[in-house]
Amino acid sequence: MQFNEWARSWYDGLTGLKPATMAGYRSLLRSRVVPFFGEYQLARIDSAAVRHWIAAMDAEGLSPSRIRQARQVLNAIMNQAYADGLIGRNPVAGCRAPADRPREPRFLSAAQLGALADACEKRMSGARVLIHVLGYLGLRWGEAVALRPSSIDILHRPLIVRESATEVGGSLVFGTPKSHRARSVVIPAFLAEMLSEQLEDCTPEGFVFSPDGASPLRSSNFRIRVWLPSLSDSRLDGLRIHDLRHTAASLAVSAGASIKAVQRMLGHASAQITLDRYAGLYEEDLEMLAERIDAHFRVAAVAQAWPKGAGDIINLRQVTPGRQAPQHLPLWARQDSNLRPRDYESPALTN
Repeated sequence: MQFNEWARSWYDGLTGLKPATMAGYRSLLRSRVVPFFGEYQLARIDSAAVRHWIAAMDAEGLSPSRIRQARQVLNAIMNQAYADGLIGRNPVAGCRAPADRPREPRFLSAAQLGALADACEKRMSGARVLIHVLGYLGLRWGEAVALRPSSIDILHRPLIVRESATEVGGSLVFGTPKSHRARSVVIPAFLAEMLSEQLEDCTPEGFVFSPDGASPLRSSNFRIRVWLPSLSDSRLDGLRIHDLRHTAASLAVSAGASIKAVQRMLGHASAQITLDRYAGLYEEDLEMLAERIDAHFRVAAVAQAWPKGAGDIINLRQVTPGRQAPQHLPLWARQDSNLRPRDYESPALTN
């Protein structure tokens, strides 16, 4: 069997995938995989041929992420051939694609986000609300584009993310969010007021963000007409729309959100994904944890010094960072202490 015949059979058998994923596979098959391996007999594709194919794409200047995607498609095709007994081994196994160079996420401050929103509003009515929804609620672009008035309850302030829109072949295709599950996001009061005004001009069957009140917003039009000029005005050149999702995570963490709360807000499949992506945002929490552990140690040390009145001397709930212990304590107990003076003022200590 020739590879192109088997690849067509593999593609036709795919089920349960989003239209954008299917379109991506089709594009990679047509442009990268079949042109190289199409005339090969399936059983004659070896690891040397796969390595040569990967090296050729790299020499062409194709991005590491695109090469990795092409390799994944070939790997899936050959894995299925192995599972069906058509080949004795998968030749793609052990053939690595060039390492990707991940782009560091950018985080905006609340002031920068507000300035960007104002700049976008000058070029499109309703853009200010859209930027705040992306930057404070962490919706993906496709989720914001597909947002309908029926998904927002201004009174009780939940926003339900039910749909996502993806451009496939020049057309918008609507489906479930990336996780295949709807999620609820609580709207801050200030944003509820903005959305309330935005919804006044929306029809029940329309979209919250629309250039004409009926049709959905298109990414390419928004980027060229609104996004790029506004970045220049705000001195934020190079910022991606997806960086507003990173900004939402950063602002949530700075407001005290747990990793689980951030996961639920962003719609990640697991908290591990959220932690892997935003672990750096929790470094201050680790510093605070170290201060609290230090406070617990010093509480125990003071309790050992005055065991009779230890219950009266210290109240663990009153321990706060950044305070010095009273000077009448011995040096070992008060040096760099985080205990407030009143934690030591008790009848037991006085007696």
